[in-house]
Amino acid sequence: MHNSMSFILFISFLYSMNQEPTYLVLNHFDQEIPEVEKSLIESFNNSKFEFNESIKNIFHNLDNYDNPASSHMDIIKELGTEHKVNFILLNKIEHNEDRFILDGLLFNTRSGGLIHRRKIDLKQYLDGQINELVMWVGNTLGIQQKDWQENRESILFSDPEEIEYDKTPMGAAIRSLIVPGWGQAYSNKKISSKVWFGVEASLSLAFILSYLNYDTSVTNFLKNSNLYNATDDEKLVSKYRSDAERDWINHIIYSKLAIALASATGTGWVSNSIHAWVFGPRPYTNIYQEWGSSPKLEEG
Repeated sequence: MHNSMSFILFISFLYSMNQEPTYLVLNHFDQEIPEVEKSLIESFNNSKFEFNESIKNIFHNLDNYDNPASSHMDIIKELGTEHKVNFILLNKIEHNEDRFILDGLLFNTRSGGLIHRRKIDLKQYLDGQINELVMWVGNTLGIQQKDWQENRESILFSDPEEIEYDKTPMGAAIRSLIVPGWGQAYSNKKISSKVWFGVEASLSLAFILSYLNYDTSVTNFLKNSNLYNATDDEKLVSKYRSDAERDWINHIIYSKLAIALASATGTGWVSNSIHAWVFGPRPYTNIYQEWGSSPKLEEG
């Protein structure tokens, strides 16, 4: 993966220099996104940008800290003093197959605290990364344009009822009803797939062995009963009777065990199918997230 960290010093000229807050905007992407700087300049043409890539990975693995809001307070204050800005905007973009995650954070350089955060997971669309970055920066500055929202909405279907999905919860449930664990594998749940298959395979094997022992006990009981009835030898009578009684007891034990295991296997099989349906593949219900109202910026 190619890491890119650009630091953009933004000084607003929308109002007078003494009244309008100033910003340091940091972009940290897991792969290069061309035309980012140009797009920001064109989108906010009343603003001045300066670019600097001399500092790397200051906010690497921010969420690994117990309290990410306060873990970098000293650095935030130092950057605020160094660049003479009131606020710092940190934008992180990570890609995952046909989706990307934009994580935007707004820090106050006077207190060093995190005052606003927005994290969204979206399906990629034409120039989506740049468009979402511009929307986030514009939202923070209280600036939005209609074409940004329209560009985002290009990923939406006009009629959601017409959407067809390659994988469905029902498809997972049916597969697990045929072979335990197949539905979980179909949903890319590899660990649970192996667990369900292993449990059901063990129960099924135990049931088969119990049934075979039951069948053997019944066969031996009938055989020894016939031999008992057919002989007059006292020693053989005693032996066949003892063997028949033992086989009778075994057939009862294995019968109960086979019934219990069959019940457990069947219940597990159905539960496996239900589990596959509950945790089966589902579409993203929020294809995009509406931006909320702009945060109120205070320099205190």
